[in-house]
Amino acid sequence: MESTSATATATNSTTQSRTLASSEANVRPILSGVVTGQIAGLIMAVVVMGVFALFLGKNPLYPVQVIGSTLFGEGALQGLHIGAILAGLVLHQAGPSLLWGALFGLAAQKYSIQTAGASLKVGIGIGIISMVGPYLLIPAIMNTLHGVDFWNREVPILWDWAAHIVFGASFVLYPSVRQKLRKTDV
Repeated sequence: MESTSATATATNSTTQSRTLASSEANVRPILSGVVTGQIAGLIMAVVVMGVFALFLGKNPLYPVQVIGSTLFGEGALQGLHIGAILAGLVLHQAGPSLLWGALFGLAAQKYSIQTAGASLKVGIGIGIISMVGPYLLIPAIMNTLHGVDFWNREVPILWDWAAHIVFGASFVLYPSVRQKLRKTDV
């Protein structure tokens, strides 16, 4: 009787270990996707800042201010508005970068994405799909809050598309991010 009890305890322990390992394995792609999404969001922001400074003759922080205008309205676009810059950065990273990174992570988990090539393909797809923001979400939010869509008024759509493709292409970093997160577990 004691050996049966010991066997059952060992079996339960093994099953719990496998379940824990399986759930941790399922979380890693999602966490790696979220971290990669944050990096991709920052890369996108830097590229857009460069575009605004080099090609559009604006302050490099202007696109972040435009995002911040969601909370501050038209006043965010006058001069250098620190509140709008901070709000814009938080909104960008905690909103679309987080959402699309998590969705990438879910796709990476479901389709066992392991390589830079596969990450690039799925990332470009995410970048294209994420244009739902400038076409649908942002106009709805801006028009509801302010009666005008500051984003699409201030950001040329060609540059918006280019920025979203850069965002998506940045998911090529996913395998490296995932590997670094695995190393921190050891």
